[in-house]
Amino acid sequence: MSGPRIVIVGGGLAAVRTAQSVRDLGHRGEVRILSAETEPPYDRPPLSKEYLLDALPDNAIRLLGPSDYRALGIELELGQPVIALDTVAHTVTVAGGPVVPYDRLVIATGAQARPLDVVTGRAAAFALRTAADARRLAAVLRDGRRIAVIGGGFIGLEVAATARARGCAVTVIEAQPAPLLGTVGPLVADWLQARHRAHGVEFRCGVTVAAAGAAPDGGERLRLSDGSVLDADAVVVGVGVVRDVGWLAEAGLEVADGLVCDLAGRTDAPDVFGAGDVVCHRTEHGLVPVGHWTAAGNSARRAAHTLLGLPAPNLLDDGFFWSDQLGLRLQFAGRADAGSEFVVVAGDMATDSFVGHFLAEGRVSGVFAVNNPRQFLRSRKELRAAHESTTVREVLR
Repeated sequence: MSGPRIVIVGGGLAAVRTAQSVRDLGHRGEVRILSAETEPPYDRPPLSKEYLLDALPDNAIRLLGPSDYRALGIELELGQPVIALDTVAHTVTVAGGPVVPYDRLVIATGAQARPLDVVTGRAAAFALRTAADARRLAAVLRDGRRIAVIGGGFIGLEVAATARARGCAVTVIEAQPAPLLGTVGPLVADWLQARHRAHGVEFRCGVTVAAAGAAPDGGERLRLSDGSVLDADAVVVGVGVVRDVGWLAEAGLEVADGLVCDLAGRTDAPDVFGAGDVVCHRTEHGLVPVGHWTAAGNSARRAAHTLLGLPAPNLLDDGFFWSDQLGLRLQFAGRADAGSEFVVVAGDMATDSFVGHFLAEGRVSGVFAVNNPRQFLRSRKELRAAHESTTVREVLR
């Protein structure tokens, strides 16, 4: 094989898509993936939904099968957490293991669930970021169990819906006045909260968890900031993510809330690139985290082109994401700026099928759809057209 040795650190979507992309682009040299996880790379979106319902086997969430890695000539090395980088020597160091040389290095280590100190270490406290997390949580989601979900973001709401589907009594604790308020605005947030309440989910909004301890019945007792108490058999923490960039900072790379890269995936070190959730892109509007599934895949494709010396493709990152909960397919693109107006353009919010536009200063800034993928695609095109004066890579940033 010929060409530069490519080492990819990470074991998620961005790592696999980078490896696939360099092969698609004709690279014939060595490609190694060093993954800290002990199981093959998998898709994360199902973890809070079908996989948590025990409705999917492990192989259904795998990004590639063993034969695919062999056919592509990708060396997948599991249980290999990288702890150090030497940008001068062009090497990475695996914990308790070898020093691995590279010609081109891609950092695609993703993000980890943000811990909540007040419940960290509690026996019945769960995070949900990995397949192992999902399996542990699935084991306790049983009929009649009391589940407290801390955090009313998309992951928290998906877990709440899944737990209700398994017969659990669910309470969501959210610091804001409504779940997802900062993401979809008050009108949609209130609608979504009402839908969950109709399915039996209870909400405690505008409060935080002040203390945690053992409940008299053996579960967890949460003391909330308003002085009230909530007992639960299990506590699920969904308060965002953090990125492990300490080892990258020690190597001299620029980091912030992630590894700082330009939009083509370049870091400030020669031959070192970034892709996926670990990355914050430097834009004319400041640092922007990669965020969602589609953007992570796009960043991997751009990094693959760049590290091979090819022009990065103009791939639209418009903040698109989706969520499945309560039998609803939710789709979102763009942003809901503070003070923007939400206007329904198709369907009716009184039903389970509608599409609305977020309008800021008379211009479409975001699109939200429920069970209406065709109209969502049309509205998403309108969103792009509304920002056609902005470069594709900078759209909505």
